[in-house]
Amino acid sequence: MKRVIYTSFRAMGCGITIQLETDADASQGLALLAELPAQVEVLEASLSRFRPDSELMRFNDRAGQWCAVSAVLFENIHAAKHAARLTNGAFNPLVLPALLANGYARSFGEIGQPDASAPVPAADWQAIELRPESCEVRIPAGSAIDLGGSAKGWAASHLADGLSPYGACLVNIGGDMVARGAPEGQPGWEAQIADPHTGDPLVSLWLRDTSLVTSGTDFRRWTTADGTQRHHIIDPRTGLPARSDVLSVSISHPDATTAEAYAKAVLLRGAEAGLTWLQAQWNSGGLVVRHDGAVLTTPDFAHLYYERNLP
Repeated sequence: MKRVIYTSFRAMGCGITIQLETDADASQGLALLAELPAQVEVLEASLSRFRPDSELMRFNDRAGQWCAVSAVLFENIHAAKHAARLTNGAFNPLVLPALLANGYARSFGEIGQPDASAPVPAADWQAIELRPESCEVRIPAGSAIDLGGSAKGWAASHLADGLSPYGACLVNIGGDMVARGAPEGQPGWEAQIADPHTGDPLVSLWLRDTSLVTSGTDFRRWTTADGTQRHHIIDPRTGLPARSDVLSVSISHPDATTAEAYAKAVLLRGAEAGLTWLQAQWNSGGLVVRHDGAVLTTPDFAHLYYERNLP
């Protein structure tokens, strides 16, 4: 008889929960789960923009030059550029100077009331150059990459792919969920989307061989020294926090990095225009909660529900 085991820990600035279905003898599964914090630490040491000595930040220090990077960093930058292409630049990994100008220079738990400077629009994502045969990357001089949420989605997929040969699994990194397979006797893994206004469950879903990503302006918010409210979803065209009627958006897509990018694209476009755009994208569904409390979805998002709690 199979059973589900789990582990939870903090890394990448958020809570991480991982579930794995194993046979009655769970010793191998427990050993696998015990290795995961160290695996995530290796990824964070490469991808974090909050660590001055991370591979990403050392790469950013050499903007304008061709740099050989690790396979992990190359794959993440390649995925981020692809996501920028899919969203026509609404998602742009070159937003780090804009985030710094808005005062987001430290991890969110340490941000305090930072100073802010004049807005810095993001550099052209199309200027990110890649040499796959040698794992080399060049970005424009003066620019810098923030992998942010896309790295969370990539890491969740990476961990889930590593666990899936041993059993069905669900990886949740700060709300980026990736499911592989389903627990025995179930149509999928149980997941919930919370109402950003109340924190209560809004809708319940089954996830199987897909990802579900939630992003919004309701959590990572801060007040700068001059009293201005800011949040971390940046409009790359202006360098300022995005302004739309979307408070939070949840996206289902087979690829978590793409889902992260689509969430940003919907938020920037606004609820109705964003969901109309999303509906035209391949194998994607979405749910939006507006600032006024209204909930909107794409028609094909409903197939994930097993308990529809929408008003």
